[in-house]
Amino acid sequence: LPATEHPSNETHGMKGSHRLSLGLGHAHLSQGRIEGRTSWVPVASWSFNYDYWLSNKWAIGLQNDLILETFVITHGNNQELERNKPLVVVPVGIFKFSPHWSALGGVGAEFSEGHTLTLTRIGMEYGRHLPKNWEAGIAAVWDNRWGYYNAWVLSFTFSKIWPRAHR
Repeated sequence: LPATEHPSNETHGMKGSHRLSLGLGHAHLSQGRIEGRTSWVPVASWSFNYDYWLSNKWAIGLQNDLILETFVITHGNNQELERNKPLVVVPVGIFKFSPHWSALGGVGAEFSEGHTLTLTRIGMEYGRHLPKNWEAGIAAVWDNRWGYYNAWVLSFTFSKIWPRAHR
């Protein structure tokens, strides 16, 4: 192969590859407040993720989500907590259990003015390889902000993969 071309990751696997992903989605927050009522609130979000593939089935990564709105959640005895465009950072483990599907999980934090929340994330990803080591996909994750609120996020993602050099 010419030096500028790489073998398909579907043919040679992901071991040793790096992947950067950009996602556009909506986070659905369980304890949002609209017109004085607590309900599920959808808010726009961006994600930027990095993964390193330890083997063809296992990867470690860092998932970063930016919620693009300010919102108020209620918790406990109707206490309110304002979240000003929070940033979520979660180190994850990823297991690729089929050619297109992966499961993931990790523990991280949501950062916003005044209060940082710890969270647990679990999720699923579906990806389709495209020419020149690109990938298009969808991701669905569920986050539990410990003692505060839950959220689920559905994102459309585009990824660039840098495969390990095959010799």
